[in-house]
Amino acid sequence: MGVEALSSCLWEQREALEELAFQLEAELLMVASGRYRWLARTTAAVEEALTRLADVEARRGNIADVVAAEAGLAPGANLEALACALPDSAELLRSHRRNLQDQLHDVEELAARTRGLLARNLAATADALALIGVEQGYGPDPARRSSASPPQARAAGAMLVDTRV
Repeated sequence: MGVEALSSCLWEQREALEELAFQLEAELLMVASGRYRWLARTTAAVEEALTRLADVEARRGNIADVVAAEAGLAPGANLEALACALPDSAELLRSHRRNLQDQLHDVEELAARTRGLLARNLAATADALALIGVEQGYGPDPARRSSASPPQARAAGAMLVDTRV
């Protein structure tokens, strides 16, 4: 292994980030247009892109650790440290680093915009329900709960929006 293998993996990581950005933008467009029918599919596509990115990232980490060891650096060295230790490959590594940083910024921005839009839509829905007198609740209907259901099942309930995203 060497810098060539690392560069190849960095290209793959850039492609995985580009795919993630594409899927996030598709999800944002679905939410912005109110086409919630396809939201589950777009969310699944985002999750697939995240899984691919995690796989590539793990591989990149392993390759980078080998390259770092060859350069006399500790495992976990970042691309800037590798560029400093490998002057012949410095510009290539710095170019990958700049591009990855730009792509990460784009991904973070798209995710934040989608979260914001979903939060506003949820608030608007809650306001609309309150105006017509519907009690806000996302768990099972209390009238339909059986006395046999465990308390943790009643407490967990289904969530409309995963706020951890």
